Order: sequence, then C-alpha cells, then structure tokens
Amino acid sequence: MSDERYDVVVVGGGPGGSSAATFLCRGGLKVALFERDAFPRFHVGESLMPAAMLLLEQMGVRGEIEARGFQIKYGAMFFDEEQGLERTFYFLPGQAWPNYSYEVPRAEFDTVLLEHARRSGAAVFQPASVESADFDHDGVTVRVSGAGMPPVVRARMLVDASGRSSFIATRLGERRRRPNLGKVSLFAHFRGAARLSGKDEGNIRIYVVRDGWFWWIPLANDLTSVGAVMHARTVRAWTGTADDLYASMIARCAPIAAGLAHAERVGAIHREANFAYVNTPVVGDRFVAVGDAVTFVDPIFSGGVYIALRTGQLAAQAILRAFADGRFEARRFHAYQRQAERGVAPLFKFIHKYYEPVFFDLFMHPRRLFGMYEAVLNVLSGGSFIRFRVRTRLSLAVLFVIARISTWLSRRAGRPVESRLEW
Repeated sequence: MSDERYDVVVVGGGPGGSSAATFLCRGGLKVALFERDAFPRFHVGESLMPAAMLLLEQMGVRGEIEARGFQIKYGAMFFDEEQGLERTFYFLPGQAWPNYSYEVPRAEFDTVLLEHARRSGAAVFQPASVESADFDHDGVTVRVSGAGMPPVVRARMLVDASGRSSFIATRLGERRRRPNLGKVSLFAHFRGAARLSGKDEGNIRIYVVRDGWFWWIPLANDLTSVGAVMHARTVRAWTGTADDLYASMIARCAPIAAGLAHAERVGAIHREANFAYVNTPVVGDRFVAVGDAVTFVDPIFSGGVYIALRTGQLAAQAILRAFADGRFEARRFHAYQRQAERGVAPLFKFIHKYYEPVFFDLFMHPRRLFGMYEAVLNVLSGGSFIRFRVRTRLSLAVLFVIARISTWLSRRAGRPVESRLEW
C-alpha cells in the first residue's frame, strides 16, 4: 500500500498539537496533524495564565486571540468558606508576559489555534483517528481511520499531543496517578449569572468549601462556567444522579448559590475525573509527548492550556535540533523531558501545599517579605515555565519553610493540619 510522507506526524489538534505543529512548520518541516474530533468542540479548561499570552505572541496568533472579544481577566480571587477569608491576586506588570489574560470558550479558542497551524503550513486532517504507530530505525508508520483520510502515513518523527487519552503511554507505557490528587469535577455553563464590575469582572474565582472547591469563570456574552471539584469518594458515595450531586454541591456554597439564583443553565452538565497523573514514556526513539499526554495537574491554578502551549514549543525546538543533526534516538530528547518536568514541578508542589490548611492560611495572608508575594504571583502567572529566577526559587523556599514551622506550631496547639487532599 502506498503511503504519504511527512517529516513529523502530530497526534491531536488541541493547544499542544497546534503549538508543536506551528513551530515545526515555521522551522521548515512538513507536518501532518490528525485530530479525532471535528472542531469546534466543547472542552474544559477555559482560564488562561498570563504567561500563555507570551507563547501566543511567539506563535504569531496573539493578535487574532485579542481581536476575538474574549473576557479579559486581570487576576484571581480565592475564597475560604470555612474561615471566611477572601483574597484577590492581581497579576504583576513589568514581567516578560502581560499582566492580564483571557477567559476563553475552548471550542472557539482551540479552533483559532488549529486554523493558525493550518495556515502555518500543517496538513490538518479531521475527524481522523490514529489507530497505530509502528516505529522502526528509519521512522514511524502511522495508520489512520476516517472518511477521506490517508490510511497510511510515513514520517520521521511523531508528536503525541493526544491529551488525556495518552496515545503513547496507552500503547507503550503507563499512566501513574499523583497520590491524593484524584478528583472529579462536574461543571456547566450558565447565562445570566451574577457578575462583578470593572477590573474584577473577568477574574477567575475559586471557592474552597468543606467538601471540595468551585471554579467560577466569567466568559464573554453573559456566559459563566461553574465547576464543582470533589474527591472521588464523594462521587462514589452519592446514590442519586450527577445532576442532583451538582445541585447539592452548589447548595453547600452560599456565594455560588446566590450568584446562580437568577441564572439559566446552558447545555448539559459535564464530568471529568482523574485530574492528576504522570505518563511514561515522555520521549523515545522518534517520538515525544506534549501537554496532557505528558502530565495533568490539578486545575486549581488553570495551568493546562499554558503547559500544552509551552511543551509544544519546547518539543518543536528539540525536534528541529534533531533534524539538524540527523539523530532521533530517545536520549536526543532527554533535555526536552527535563525542561518539561522542571516546568511543571513548581505547580505540582504549590498545589500539594495549597491543600494544607496552614499553607492556605499563609496563601490567603501574603507577606511582602523576601519577595514571597512576587514569587507566588510568578507561579500563578505561569512564569516558572519561562523565567524562574534563583531569587524566585529562594523566595518560595522561604515560604515553604515558614509553612513547615507554622504547621508544627499548629499541631502542637491542637489546630487542624491535615491536608484537604484527604477529602
């Protein structure tokens, strides 16, 4: 059977795949991208970190995103229902990235990125399912199904941007869950929900309650995304329907219930589970993984799109270097894997600490000592994946030391110190 030949095949057309394909095409390579869904399609993960704006600019698509009329956001608001605490963090000016980002309906946002990859030179096929990938010394043979699709494609490299379906890990490796981060979310869109005014209108809001936490994401055109995140055991213990559980969770959070009092739900309630995992392998002979195909972190800091864009960019750089010297073995891409792991490590650590009551109290009462406040905002903005200076690392280290001391003192005083990860 004859086959079509490309330099690189990208599996998946989300932000990670679009990013990798765009940068590879701009580097002069012939790229085929296969996406199993027909875009636009619904997707969770609607809040962007400010550092994502820098990557969109480097992709050459920031202008189009800015012109779309998405809801702008200048910060993030956190609420602790049990303690009655409230804190707003505004993104800092003067960074390598702007002090704002957007709340985006992913159906439209992802379509913009995919069409930009097409205009950049990628051959985009959708809906098309990659059924198998057989690697050999000279490249990879990819078999595809879908009406009008080339059944066999030959390439010298493969990028796994398949998201949480994890094409490579499912076939060649394994998915390891992050301990205690196995959460389940139920979420939906509403029209007519209460909105803040002025600079705070687009801020993502996080409400921490006894049984989990909520996200509240104001979108343009009077839409609001509201998600309830809870421990998997809460879902397993529920004997009613998912719709009833979602309604029950909303009733447990007074500000959410009040904000939705006059709102109308638009569309179905969606469900996502198993928020945190790490896949292996990340790289191999003639393949690399990007975005959610590498790892998925708890969504409380909205890092998913940003991680996908950044790993797509870094993977493309590594692949372009491999084509320059004609070496495609796994060790050629170990540097990329280390970059990816270092980039997400601060987010994972921050998420684990965030669920500890003592650290959360420090988080809600930030101190402008030793650069700790700026270091926290660096993490919330996504800067740890782009510019993570030694001073920032030291400031976070000081914060974590203070948290450990405070935890010890709280335990001696008989106050709660157990992580909310045990929900």
